[in-house]
Amino acid sequence: MGRLNILLLLLVVGCAIRLVDAQHTARTLFVELGRERQVERQLEVAYTRLQVEQTSLSKGERVVELAKSKLKMVYPAPNDVVFMNLDSGGGHE
Repeated sequence: MGRLNILLLLLVVGCAIRLVDAQHTARTLFVELGRERQVERQLEVAYTRLQVEQTSLSKGERVVELAKSKLKMVYPAPNDVVFMNLDSGGGHE
């Protein structure tokens, strides 16, 4: 009977140690999941901010402003504009 009791005691102690280890692993993973969710929220905010910035940068007014300020471009004077008529056939002869 003594050997059986010792064997059962060792099994109970082994199961208890495994249970404690499993709970520790679960808590560690839960904390890591919380951190990753926080990172996900930060990335979503950054992505939304980038989408808004892309929209504002691609507006026509911004392009015209940059063309005037950085490239020193100006609208042509009315007498400098030449209009050309295209033939309806579209081919060159």
